Amino acid sequence: MGVYIEDMEMPKEGSWTTVRIYPDGTCAVPNWQGDCTLIKGTKAVPVPPHGRLIDADALIKELAIDDLDDKTGATLLMAVFLEVLKAAPTIIPAEEGE
Repeated sequence: MGVYIEDMEMPKEGSWTTVRIYPDGTCAVPNWQGDCTLIKGTKAVPVPPHGRLIDADALIKELAIDDLDDKTGATLLMAVFLEVLKAAPTIIPAEEGE
């Protein structure tokens, strides 16, 4: 199992960040005195075992066909596939604006 830190960005080239993660998901940055400053707006969450992660919304947009009502077998199958894809569990939620 892995860990995902919501709303935290990678450090810029040439820098680094030390992060403490507590069992409740709270994230903090320690200082040289051993104290910690909470990172507001972030939370570490466990990522359950999963298969390949894809952008399902982009796939749905790519597969969308104009007429799902023409009642051909292939079109009905595509409509069912799109509904199953839309109902698939979310492992990591989309970020705002995406």
